[in-house]
Amino acid sequence: MEFNVKFLVSAISFIIFTVIMNIIFYKPIEKIMDERQRFINEAKSDALNSNAKADEILKDRDTRLNKSIADSKKLVAEKVNKANENSKALTGQAKQKSQEEIASAKSNLQNEAHNATEELKSRVKDLAEVISSKVMGIDTKIENPDIELVNRILN
Repeated sequence: MEFNVKFLVSAISFIIFTVIMNIIFYKPIEKIMDERQRFINEAKSDALNSNAKADEILKDRDTRLNKSIADSKKLVAEKVNKANENSKALTGQAKQKSQEEIASAKSNLQNEAHNATEELKSRVKDLAEVISSKVMGIDTKIENPDIELVNRILN
């Protein structure tokens, strides 16, 4: 094999071409690829961090929600119990008041019945005197009317 100047010029031009291609083409492409890889890695780590934060936020939200639900159920139960106690107290007061009113009404009715009985006794006496005076034709006075007789007449 012969080595001539053509071969040497071709070898040198290949080496120069390779160096120029490295400087002009391969190095910038490699730099762009490194930057893209770095960007992808940063985006991936940011996404993983965001997922972790989102999971923490969801857990915190669920915890708060469960606590709020428990608190609201407790509050509702307390209010229901308080309302029931108030209802029982008001019902008891109303029953007591109605019993007092009933007792008062009974007492008033008994007093009125007693007064009516007394008035009827005097009227029965007067009526008996009038009837006896008309039947007998003389004035008669009844001093002590028979109470049992008056009661039988009234009943």
